[in-house]
Amino acid sequence: MHRYFPVDEYETRWSRVHDEITRRGFETAVIFGRGGGTTDNCGDVLYLSNHYAISGGMDSLIWTARSFAGVILQPGSAPQLHIDEPEVRRDLVSIEDVLSSNHPFESVAKSLVERGIKGRVALVGTHFIPIKYYRQLEAVAPDIEWVPADDLVRSVRRIKSHRELDCYRYAGETATLGVNALMEGLIGGLSEREAAGEAARAVIARGGRIQMIGTNHGETLGFDQRFPLTGYSEDVPAVGDIVTGTLHGALYQGYYLDPGRTAVRGKASAEQLRLIEAASGIVHRLSDMLRPGVKLLDVAAEGDRMTAAFGGSISPIMKNFPFYGHGIGLGFELPRISTTMSMPEDVVEANMVFGVEAFLSLDGVGAAFYEDIVIIGENTNELITNSPSMF
Repeated sequence: MHRYFPVDEYETRWSRVHDEITRRGFETAVIFGRGGGTTDNCGDVLYLSNHYAISGGMDSLIWTARSFAGVILQPGSAPQLHIDEPEVRRDLVSIEDVLSSNHPFESVAKSLVERGIKGRVALVGTHFIPIKYYRQLEAVAPDIEWVPADDLVRSVRRIKSHRELDCYRYAGETATLGVNALMEGLIGGLSEREAAGEAARAVIARGGRIQMIGTNHGETLGFDQRFPLTGYSEDVPAVGDIVTGTLHGALYQGYYLDPGRTAVRGKASAEQLRLIEAASGIVHRLSDMLRPGVKLLDVAAEGDRMTAAFGGSISPIMKNFPFYGHGIGLGFELPRISTTMSMPEDVVEANMVFGVEAFLSLDGVGAAFYEDIVIIGENTNELITNSPSMF
């Protein structure tokens, strides 16, 4: 085994985060992440160190904070990684200074005390750090003021390097194969779970990790998935049913994609075609609008206009996801494309990656979902999920 990215890639990342630490008026930052089978909160530590904790589970007499890891960053100093495992994977991890501990939060705090650090320290991860572990930080390092800075690393990693974009292109090919297998199975007479199995086979064979394969049809179509626990049911769509399929996961080297499509098993009616074409049309239009310098509020306003022009009804999935897309990287990222969630300063920049999506519903017909993943280029955007618009 070896690292996908060379060490100089990580050195550039550390430098960029150091600059952001200084810009925000800090001298030190601590970044926590959690692995152990999860992907939502592993991104910052993975980005900085290429460490992913494999062990999950509850606290015990031996361990606390299982699956957590922390990185200490100080401009002018080499980064330090604290892990909850007894040995470090030197073939994978990019940071040289690694400390192993059964209590990683206490280990981080002790290291800061030994360095003589007091006062304000940026803390990344307050949105998921349990109270009991935060209290370990307070107890071991009482002279430190922990200042929440959850977007510190995310603000840097939303602009991807050329190496990251190459990684994304491979992941996009994997996503395309997975979505194609899923949708072909759903319209070809397979049960939802059998179709999901074919998609999983395609993804895993190319080194991808799946978080969720979501499918739906029939009377539950307005919801994200027919069976939320797994994402797919044992049911077989009937001829004439609208079917939806979405693929979520860290499809290569931790980089996340979540494309989806809607189709009909058998011959589609005119209204079914209108619904599906309207959803794809919104995504194509908004993807074209995502150019460097464009405000996301303007993109979202066009999405609202097109949705209103279509008419229809509001489904549960539309209420659950009131936006037309999101930044994406080592997990779901800000900013959102939404008239209620985007900020006035949210502007498209080159080398960002977006998931662009649309949800529509029509009483008596059904619901449709469509999502693509797009790299923002200087001169033109690059679509990396190339499944057909219509199956």
